[in-house]
Amino acid sequence: MAANQLNKAQYLRTMGNKMYNVTECAEPLADIWHYAKQLLNDKLLSEYGFLHQYVEAVYENDESTYQHILLFTDQKNTYAVIIVDMVHKTILGHYILDLHELYGLNRQGLRFKESKKNYGTAD
Repeated sequence: MAANQLNKAQYLRTMGNKMYNVTECAEPLADIWHYAKQLLNDKLLSEYGFLHQYVEAVYENDESTYQHILLFTDQKNTYAVIIVDMVHKTILGHYILDLHELYGLNRQGLRFKESKKNYGTAD
């Protein structure tokens, strides 16, 4: 499967009116790790995070149509968000969420923070 990077408008359309943090109770709807492997190959993910299948957070929109799965990159406060179509249980694509850019945060180098939950499986 080829990686499909969404532009900002496409990403925002998947958010609905409100997003809910479902990290603690989210069920895997699609095997994100095959898709994540392509992001790793494209140097968009943290290798450590990928190898340990760490997920920072999972959000679902208020329409229960899209799930956003935040994976670590090698940059602090920057995430690769995999967007899953909850109705069809397929991966729509990904978006690079840069909180530095979005909120004007100061960049302080590389990081990796352990996640609270592993998500899904890789083959």
